[in-house]
Amino acid sequence: MIPVDSLLYKIDQKLNKLSTNEHQQIPLEDKILALNEAQIKLIKQKVDGQSTVSGLGLDAFKKRYEDLQKLVVNYKDLPLTLKNPKLNQYAADLSLLTPKYMFYVDSYVIATKGLCVDRQIWINKDLSKHGDLSLLLNNDNYKPSFEYQETFNSLSSNEMSIYTDGTFTPSKLWVSYMRYPVYIDKVGYVRFDGTASITTNCELEEYLEDELLDLTVQNLAMYTENQSAVQMAAYRIQTNE
Repeated sequence: MIPVDSLLYKIDQKLNKLSTNEHQQIPLEDKILALNEAQIKLIKQKVDGQSTVSGLGLDAFKKRYEDLQKLVVNYKDLPLTLKNPKLNQYAADLSLLTPKYMFYVDSYVIATKGLCVDRQIWINKDLSKHGDLSLLLNNDNYKPSFEYQETFNSLSSNEMSIYTDGTFTPSKLWVSYMRYPVYIDKVGYVRFDGTASITTNCELEEYLEDELLDLTVQNLAMYTENQSAVQMAAYRIQTNE
């Protein structure tokens, strides 16, 4: 956990010029908004590997996974409905997940074939591209198999689809995913919906504070045309891991 008071203090410390009042007139609500935008950006960078030294994503190495493990939700079940009989495509609504779904981690389905009921069928960890569906469904090396307990999935909007070879019927999807982080907040202003703000600390690991601050300061420095702070933050972001 990272205290929001610590984040706000260090934002001012990094933006303000020594012994001057320049760049100090940033409203609290703007700092909070920038912090939450930076939090989402930091998570996206950790997951897809962009703007990092290694260029690798979440499963690249142990540290990257540990950075975000607090946000990973273990398997939750969703009902499956037949969406396209020709493709043997079944779909689950990800908007039903609580906490709110952000990124896919892993999944499996419970399926039945004949007298064999409630068998666990694992889904390939990488989401399939829509352009590859025809190949995957028609190639004997890749198509879904009840006997080998394998299938694949695809993602579209808030819907996850899984596929069969037509010989078995899936009933339930169990999905592990990364949820959205808690919104960072600080008492002292009125939100857009008219409610009063409540102090809420950042739930990310404490050692990620510097990375979160660098992204936040970069955004705020651009808004206030603080070029020295922009350059310093950009350099630190490039060397973070």
